Amino acid sequence: MTSIRRITRITQPLRRTFSSTSSPSYQHVLYFGNLLGYQSIDRLAKFSRSWLDSAGVSGDVDRGLRYECMSSGGVGHVLVGYTLLDTRLDGRSPRQTSEQVSLHGAVEPEEEVDGEVIHLDTEDAKSSTSSQPSKVFALGRNTHAQLGLGFTSQEATRGMVTGEFAGEGGVSMLAAGNGFSFIVTSSNEGGKVFAFGNDTLGQLGSNSLEGGRTGEDAYDVSIRSGREPQLKLLPLPREVPVGGEGEEGWEVKSISAGLDHSLVLVEKVVNGRRVQRVLSTGLNTDGQLGLTEKDKEECVPIEPLIERGFTEVPITLSPKLVESDGEAGAEIVQVVCGADTSYALTAGGDLWVWGNSEYGQSFAGIHDRIVAPLFVPNPLPDAYRDHSISFDPLHPPKLQKLVAGGSFAAILDTQGRVWVVGYGPRGQPVSESKAQWSSLSLVEFPPDMVVETLFSGLEYFIATARSPSSLPQVFIWGIPPRAVSTEPIVTPTPVPFSIPKTPRQKWLDDNPRLKQKQREEAIDLSKVKIQAAACTREHLLLIVDDGVGGDFWAECDHPPRDKGTDVTL
Repeated sequence: MTSIRRITRITQPLRRTFSSTSSPSYQHVLYFGNLLGYQSIDRLAKFSRSWLDSAGVSGDVDRGLRYECMSSGGVGHVLVGYTLLDTRLDGRSPRQTSEQVSLHGAVEPEEEVDGEVIHLDTEDAKSSTSSQPSKVFALGRNTHAQLGLGFTSQEATRGMVTGEFAGEGGVSMLAAGNGFSFIVTSSNEGGKVFAFGNDTLGQLGSNSLEGGRTGEDAYDVSIRSGREPQLKLLPLPREVPVGGEGEEGWEVKSISAGLDHSLVLVEKVVNGRRVQRVLSTGLNTDGQLGLTEKDKEECVPIEPLIERGFTEVPITLSPKLVESDGEAGAEIVQVVCGADTSYALTAGGDLWVWGNSEYGQSFAGIHDRIVAPLFVPNPLPDAYRDHSISFDPLHPPKLQKLVAGGSFAAILDTQGRVWVVGYGPRGQPVSESKAQWSSLSLVEFPPDMVVETLFSGLEYFIATARSPSSLPQVFIWGIPPRAVSTEPIVTPTPVPFSIPKTPRQKWLDDNPRLKQKQREEAIDLSKVKIQAAACTREHLLLIVDDGVGGDFWAECDHPPRDKGTDVTL
């Protein structure tokens, strides 16, 4: 039997060598588990730039890149989107201010300071848009071409998704399902969705069925024609329609992928009113598409059994005036796919749910499939009462984020508490009573900690929590990545990590004479944040912002190329 080691909190202070003008900010990518044959099973380790170098984009790292988004719940693969910085990072150049860097064209140099590098600074960097293209790095299983490399492979691999994704917003969202993937780009004209991987069951919504069904069998969802292969794969990204035939201007607000189905939330402004649609595609055996009419819910097989293009889910959504917030609470802000369960979260903290609820994972108290969208009022006030937690009735706790796995789901509320429904990682031993599965279970964390964000894979949860003025801690519970353990982790268990040094900081450590010219500051632990997480069966991948503003990847902070060294031979 193997198990994850419990770790004590990191108590030693973290120090970082900063330069003499303003403090730089870095993104750090860390992994846990088995990543392409490299293992880290007792702590989060640094993601090496060599994986990007081997994909042929070492020039991007040298130039400077900023990670924008990452797929969160793929079963065996991960997509990571990044954008090149407008201004090239160069170890031979002095640091520039954020204003200077954001301008196109010539940049006036400041007085040079030893070892300085150009960087983007604070909020200006976050909100600015790059004229450079966005790219997507993919790694993990590629059995169904889900990495977008143009081929399939039985072994885990990595590479750059074919194509560059331009536009003012670049790559804004990524989603990974069971052998298929989505890339969402944004611009002033709306959003585009690119799909690749397994589309055998319509989960990509490419709506490209050649040959139709092959017989009268109602259960036959194959796409073969004659002796042609049944499996349908899209090895390269293909744009798929999400706004309706001939319709443009729809902005993608949320996208999610399950085992064999997908959901998209789109929005556009029509005559001064904001119109929303929830769309679904893929397999519908448990009603996870939400397209079954009430008088057909007992049909065997269910109708429709499959959809091969994104189709509007019949949720009552009234258009709202763009400048009015009076009824904003009814607007949908997030769609989420569990394995074969679907959720839509409203701004007011209510839910629409449909699909598999065999384990009570729908928040509706139902242990059966739900074939059409069902409205579930905010479940938190009742949960607070059941757990004897006081709250202001005029301002009750609301859902802040919803995540879902195989047979379970969880919510992070506005008070920093985590609640779980369904069967699986409930943060305590699982009861054999089905009635208990459908009730909200409060996950316990150390009393001085508040949960900041929550992520889910098919079999486990990740939460980040912190106490005042401390480095956030990463907690895991459920069945972790296989290299870590094959036994469930019942209660939230911390996974240690530290903030790695950049290549330039390591170079300064090796050159103490030059390092003396640098001003040293203590990192502000209270500002370190987990930006994104990808939870697969093989590994966990995190993007960590070191606290100042998320300017660029730490591995891009290379040593100055025109400076000497203290080392003598």
